[in-house]
Amino acid sequence: MKLSILTLAILFLNIFSLAANGDNGERHRNSNFSGEIKYIQYTPFDTTYYTVYVSKDKIRIDSFNSKDQKKAQKIMIYDLKAGKIIALKPSEKIFKLTDAKFSPSEKIRGSYVIINRRNTKYINGYKCIQYRVKNRIEDTDITYWIPENSFPFYYEMVSIKNSMQKAQKYFFMLPNHEIAFPMQTVERNTLREERLSYSVVKIDKKPIKDTLFVVPDNYVLND
Repeated sequence: MKLSILTLAILFLNIFSLAANGDNGERHRNSNFSGEIKYIQYTPFDTTYYTVYVSKDKIRIDSFNSKDQKKAQKIMIYDLKAGKIIALKPSEKIFKLTDAKFSPSEKIRGSYVIINRRNTKYINGYKCIQYRVKNRIEDTDITYWIPENSFPFYYEMVSIKNSMQKAQKYFFMLPNHEIAFPMQTVERNTLREERLSYSVVKIDKKPIKDTLFVVPDNYVLND
């Protein structure tokens, strides 16, 4: 069973400036990071490859079914400042617009424990700290490797996506989650059988063209 784009979202680095903004309690943090991130998501059923483009308030995630990444299966564009999401389907040249709401994911059943024994390792040149979250009621044991650098836009992206994945739900329980970003995540059941994992494999800081965040003229709006 294929999982929706997440996590995804997954990304990031360097120091981001923080800013509060928005009406009705919504919050926005402006990022000074610009670049491209690649990550891979594994499940027992399939492997999905992602390329993420980040430029200040905008994020684009292209998902691919094959490693060569020649043709995106789906494209998601997030405007964090405006709270908008654009979903594009390249095979049909259609797109859909969504007004996003900043809200954490579903309520956790039972009690959970966060384990931090200060284990560290380097991933893509970033020193990362290990966090484990365990919940026996939900039969869940998730390991996160979080870099010491700040990545505020990941929190906002996951918030407006409102993902139902447990890896995203428990992310909100981590210390300093509003500026955190998992460089690597592994979700298992309490018997340590792996359900899902994703890993950042490349981070490239560089300018990103504004045209990547614009819907092509030959796409049709799908209501």
